Amino acid sequence: MAMQAPVSITDKWKDATYGSHILYLEGHNDINNGQISFRTEEGDIWIRRAFMGWEETTTEDFIRISMDGEKLEGSGVVPAEWPLHTELYRMRQDINCLIHSHPPNAMVFSATELPLRAITHDATPIMNTARFTLTTNTVTNVGVAREVAQAMSNSKTMLLKNHGIVAVGKSIPETICWAIALENACRLQLLAESAGVPYKWTEGDEIKVKSKIIFGRTAIQEYWAYWCRKVNRSRNRGEVG
Repeated sequence: MAMQAPVSITDKWKDATYGSHILYLEGHNDINNGQISFRTEEGDIWIRRAFMGWEETTTEDFIRISMDGEKLEGSGVVPAEWPLHTELYRMRQDINCLIHSHPPNAMVFSATELPLRAITHDATPIMNTARFTLTTNTVTNVGVAREVAQAMSNSKTMLLKNHGIVAVGKSIPETICWAIALENACRLQLLAESAGVPYKWTEGDEIKVKSKIIFGRTAIQEYWAYWCRKVNRSRNRGEVG
């Protein structure tokens, strides 16, 4: 069996840039707020620099930081919410990417006490979405970030009360998938709630069955490929990049 070549850092920068543009196109923009970070095979942490809209991101906008938030490589300002990333990486050895964004429907949903329901396929892989309610403020303190990491436990996604979301995964494409799924699930459930009539949702073992089919490895790869094609079309129109 041929050994797989290691992924270069330039490939990671490229994927994280695509991921940033995907988040913009999928409705996660909030002026210049939000971060995407990734951990390399060597254990290095790279985070998108502060004060950039998702659509403005380039491959040169990533900073290598220490676990204490010190800038080790790259240009620009380290985001103030770096503790959110480092504490989750410290606690979760299974994750290699983290997204923190402020998508509108998830922010509204986080302000409610509604349980997340699997109304459509989107929610099936994230039914254990965690919730953090100790503060609605930005997470710039290591102690608070540690509380977030503990509350998130082994979940893929989290709703931060009146604030936004956190999504984590083994890869950049997987994490993008969970972030988009959470915003879509919140949007569609809020729509169902607004109808003013009873509604149904998927329950029990069917959730696991649907999740494995709709969000299996091949499906995630194909979703990522589609989103990248969508970004390329937007780049050709000068909308991102």
